[in-house]
Parts: sequence; structure tokens; C-alpha cells
Amino acid sequence: MGRLTAFIPILLALGATILAPRGGAQAQDRREKGPFEIEKCQTIDQPGSYKLVNNLTFTPGPAGGVCLLITANFVTIDLSGFTISGPGIREFAPPTTVAIEAREDLGTGISVRNGSILGFTTGVNLEGFGSIVEGLRVLCTEGIKATGIKATGIVRGNTVDGRPGGTGISATGVVTGNAVTEFLVTGISIGQGSTVIGNTAAGLGGINIEPVGIAVSCPSNVTDNTAIFNGGGNLVLSGDGCNNTNNVAPLTP
Repeated sequence: MGRLTAFIPILLALGATILAPRGGAQAQDRREKGPFEIEKCQTIDQPGSYKLVNNLTFTPGPAGGVCLLITANFVTIDLSGFTISGPGIREFAPPTTVAIEAREDLGTGISVRNGSILGFTTGVNLEGFGSIVEGLRVLCTEGIKATGIKATGIVRGNTVDGRPGGTGISATGVVTGNAVTEFLVTGISIGQGSTVIGNTAAGLGGINIEPVGIAVSCPSNVTDNTAIFNGGGNLVLSGDGCNNTNNVAPLTP
């Protein structure tokens, strides 16, 4: 009995030694599962973290298409400073193209950040709730249907150049620190119940069109924004209950 008792600590130590490498390997496997690398346009159908590892170029079919189509909830895409390029202007009425899209019934809690998108009809279209779009540089195609960013959630620190596209940013939620220039329809279009702080919308100035700089559905909090050179109105508030404070938006003739 004494001899058996003496062997028990040795057996426990051997068991711990055998199991330790397996546990370490499992932890390493978990680490290796993310972020997943994106090397080409594709459908993302699993939740998780993704990152671009090179520039992407999208060639649409006759009906257009989407470069990165998200069909899962809770997906984060880091462009890692790379660029997603679309076809640009190919004809008078080009097909509808989208760089990154998550449709309403398929994509909740989507985040997109840190890179450039150019030459698409729509840069980012996130139709679900709880999205984050930040740190993007978007150059739209021409035409009134072109839109830089569409999202519900948080849209911050983005730069959108229409040259001249239709709408720079269309969002509901917290919209802050964005800069939008040269658009045909609306620089920044805001849904009801939003917080809109520190954005800039600069229109086309003397061109014979009348875009709206920042259009907001009330009630919303609209503070410290700047809107200039918009013939259709620099700051247009629709409805009652908006907090309109410290905005630089001269009245247009």
C-alpha cells in the first residue's frame, strides 16, 4: 500500500506532461483561425475576423455584382490599407456594382475599416443593424445612383469623394468626423434618431446643380458640422425635435 501511494505523484506528473502539449496545440489552432486572409473577391459566409492581404480588383458581369458579399452575422473586415477597385465608368448606364455588401436579412453586426474603395456604384452597403464603418477612403463613380457608404450603426472618420456621385453617406446612428465632397444629390443623409457631430459636406459650388449638404430627419442631435457650396441647402432638417447647435451652414440663396 505504501509503495502504491508513492507512485501516485509520479503518475499525476506524467499525465500533466502528456496533456500539456495537446492543450498548447489546441490554443495555437484557435489563434491560427483568425483573422482569415482575403486574397480575392468572394462570399463571406462565416462569422469572424477577416483581413485583406493584397489589393482586390472586381470585374462585374453584365448585371453588375458584389466584390465581397457578406452572408453571416458578426463579421469584421480590415482592409489593412489595401484598395478594392471596381470597373469605374464603362458606359452611360453602367451595371450596379458594390465593393462590400451585407443584406438586411443576412448581416448584423458588420464592421469594415481601414482602406480604400474606388470605381463602384456603391462602396459599402450594410443593410443590417449594429454596423461600424470607419477609416475608409471612398471614390464613387459618376451618376445620381452612386453612393459611398450606407450603414446603420456607427460611421466615423471616413472620406468620400463623389466626383460627382449621387450621395456620399447615407446612415442612421452615430455619424461623426466624416468628410464628403463633390456629389450630385446629398452629401450626408441622416435617418431619424441619430447623433451627427463634426462632419463636413462640401458641394460643387458654381456648377449648375443643387445638391443638399447635410439632410437630417428629426429628432436627431446635429452639432459642430460644416456644410458649404450646396445649392439645394447646406443643412436641411426635416421634422421637429432636432438639436441644431454650433453648425457652420450658411443659408443659400
